[in-house]
Amino acid sequence: MDVLIVKLAALGDVLRTTSLIVPLRRRYPDCRIWWATSSAARPLLERHPGIERLIEPEELAALPRRFDLVLSLEERQKTARLAAALCRGSLVGVISQGRRLGYTPSSGLYYDMSLLNRDPDGGLERANELKRRNRLSYARIWSSILHLPQPAGEDGRGPRLYLSRMERARARAWYRLHIPGARRPIAFNPGAGRRWPAKQIPEHKAAMLLAALHRRFLRPLLLLGGPEERPRNRDIAAAARKLCPEARIVPADTLGLRDFAAVVETAAAVVSTDSLALHVAVALGRPAVALVGPTSAAELEGGSARVLKTGECACFYRPRCRRRLSCLGSMPEESILRCVARCLRH
Repeated sequence: MDVLIVKLAALGDVLRTTSLIVPLRRRYPDCRIWWATSSAARPLLERHPGIERLIEPEELAALPRRFDLVLSLEERQKTARLAAALCRGSLVGVISQGRRLGYTPSSGLYYDMSLLNRDPDGGLERANELKRRNRLSYARIWSSILHLPQPAGEDGRGPRLYLSRMERARARAWYRLHIPGARRPIAFNPGAGRRWPAKQIPEHKAAMLLAALHRRFLRPLLLLGGPEERPRNRDIAAAARKLCPEARIVPADTLGLRDFAAVVETAAAVVSTDSLALHVAVALGRPAVALVGPTSAAELEGGSARVLKTGECACFYRPRCRRRLSCLGSMPEESILRCVARCLRH
């Protein structure tokens, strides 16, 4: 059986979609899985033993073969049309419907909650309400859609990222260079990229959390982020050092994607917003505390993450918070520290 997964962008979504590979192989032991993805996301999928071949989006139009199962997970017209053309069997997910995008009825459990399910007036009230009511993780939603086996335990249930010995050795060398002779660090990711300001922890709150993490656990702190978050992280670190001058805060925001992942793996625990850093931690089996505000906490359940919800968020799935003090900014510090303590005990 030949399977094609088409998921190009949104790095965290690409990584969490790897949670489907083990269940697919359990249901179809002889299946051959190909994956079309972007060059930016490719490092997250490299070395995965369950993927037979990674292909660039530009290769889709010229592929000589057709697939028995195509998972069309990219909300783009051209990509949806190519995915359909490559299917000789079952097409699941995003489809082109003339000048607009839709989705197959079989994938409604997921896409009924998406931007593709517009109300008659063009709004998203129905889709957002379904998201609020959802209690299934991303992996369980898609396993249900595809009628895949539901694991009883954690094995095979979450995303997976496979690092090489050399990448792990480089991470250890990086760690020894920046934090010689220290205990394993706690990694903290307060950002969430430009698209989702509401998912970020406000700078003053992030600085307070860094200081509190050091005082409670006396461990060095890795401040995670991407290149675009470097200036913000610099300000957070400076503010945290004013609150706690003895804190050892090491920025980890200049690394390539796989080296970043390998450094995350060195952490004793990871505290993160709903972002790539969280998905990386879970994919590597690191104990993690997920700080969730305007997005779906249920979709993040499972694996090694302990999900801390802010309660009912007034800005559910809005890119910007309407409150003066965001829900993530008002999350109780002590609740976070207790979750980190539980992570460190296991």
